[in-house]
Amino acid sequence: MAFSSYHFILIFLPLCYAGFVLVHRIFGWNGVFPYLALASIVFYAQFSVILATILATSVVLNFLAGRFIIEIQDKRNAASMATAIAVIANLVALGYFKYTNFFIDVSNQVSGAGFSHLDIVLPVGISFYTFIQIGFLLEAYNGQAEKVSFSRYALFATFFPCVTAGPLVLQREMFQQMEEKKGPAFSSVAVAVGLTLFGIGVFKKVILADSIAPFADAAFDGVASGAAISMVQAWVGSLCYTMQLYFDFSGYCDMAIGIGFMFGIKLPLNFNSPFKATSIADFWRRWHMTMTRFFTTYLYTPSAMKNTRRAIQLQYSPWHKFMRASAIPVTYTFVVAGIWHGAGWGFVVYGLIHGLALAVNHGWREFKMPDVGPYVGWALTMTVVICGLVVFRAPDLSVSATILASMWGLGGLFGSVDAGRWVASELTWPTIMIAVYSIIVLKAPNSQEILRSQWVSCDPEPQESAARPIWRWKPTPGWAAAAGLVLAIAITSLGNSSNFLYYQF
Repeated sequence: MAFSSYHFILIFLPLCYAGFVLVHRIFGWNGVFPYLALASIVFYAQFSVILATILATSVVLNFLAGRFIIEIQDKRNAASMATAIAVIANLVALGYFKYTNFFIDVSNQVSGAGFSHLDIVLPVGISFYTFIQIGFLLEAYNGQAEKVSFSRYALFATFFPCVTAGPLVLQREMFQQMEEKKGPAFSSVAVAVGLTLFGIGVFKKVILADSIAPFADAAFDGVASGAAISMVQAWVGSLCYTMQLYFDFSGYCDMAIGIGFMFGIKLPLNFNSPFKATSIADFWRRWHMTMTRFFTTYLYTPSAMKNTRRAIQLQYSPWHKFMRASAIPVTYTFVVAGIWHGAGWGFVVYGLIHGLALAVNHGWREFKMPDVGPYVGWALTMTVVICGLVVFRAPDLSVSATILASMWGLGGLFGSVDAGRWVASELTWPTIMIAVYSIIVLKAPNSQEILRSQWVSCDPEPQESAARPIWRWKPTPGWAAAAGLVLAIAITSLGNSSNFLYYQF
């Protein structure tokens, strides 16, 4: 059940919110938490009861493992062993569902065997709810987590706004809010802000992302079927997919945070105008922010610190120290992040592209190379992002190689058809859309800037808003009408909406 569906918007969300208010009125906040946990399982069960059972089993086992780790914290060897077993068990489960058939393909390629794929259904959001719980286990081992009731843990691990595609919430972000909850559940301001943000998200997904998707699909599917592609076609198709993914993921993040805000739970930001970034490092501070935080905290930083200490002890040269302490860790961290997205060599290469780009970025800063300025920095960043997304979207490396080669001039400018007719009949509309979307992406304030008067995230509140006063949300009839119109326009187009792209991860 996608957020951008009639079932969710017109049935599940209103009923769930009515129950939320009623349960709070009868049982208070201590009754709300188990209610929302149960509602989250019901939400997930709309995809599949079997997959919901897998999710529930994961929650129960990780809750017991986390509690056990907390209880034996003073016995460090035992706690370390328990944490390792629990984390490995999570990764094995994730690997079975997500990577088994990929490993079968690799085995067949290497050995020449003919093993058939297993009939495995990928649970929606398994990468997200698995890593949310791995984060809890690691924080339990580090003494950063305390015992909580099962209902609170279940809500943390399954909260329906973020169980399918993030953000990757930290336990302290959720449990602290639960501990501090007081007062009424219903808030007209929270509902107004939440629905405004939700409406913006639905509009981004249904009107913007889904409208440009066919042009991206035409390019990638055409090459996959053996068609030739020209330089212009390749760039238009790649830019269309770039914009599709941007508004698809941005829309999801807005909807998730908006829903959470309605139910009194602030979620961390996961998207902050990434295409305004002027370096690849800045990009990853803005795109999929909680994933970047997770891999930085638990993979990159420990490795970098360990290698830095070793480099100091052995008196490595500056170049050797940089390679060991920064370049290599950031590269394999992003290769792992690429694999986390999906099973396939394309995801490995996607992670490698960004890892190497970040290594160059860090090296440029480390060795005090000349500042290229914001415009060149932005152009270089977007070049890496767009080329990386070609690999990310393509069904295999041969398709991505064909498109990338054409983008850089190896497929002819317009192809074999008449240039004027081709441009007029097939390029005009997607080119206009790309131009309009680019203006929105680069010049318009983002959602949290618009709603700056009501900070919607559990992240620290910024000092200033980049949005001009005219764009800042206010609890006025005018804003209510505007938000209602945006949501109404999106709802009328729901029939043609597809699932979120990140649901497949």
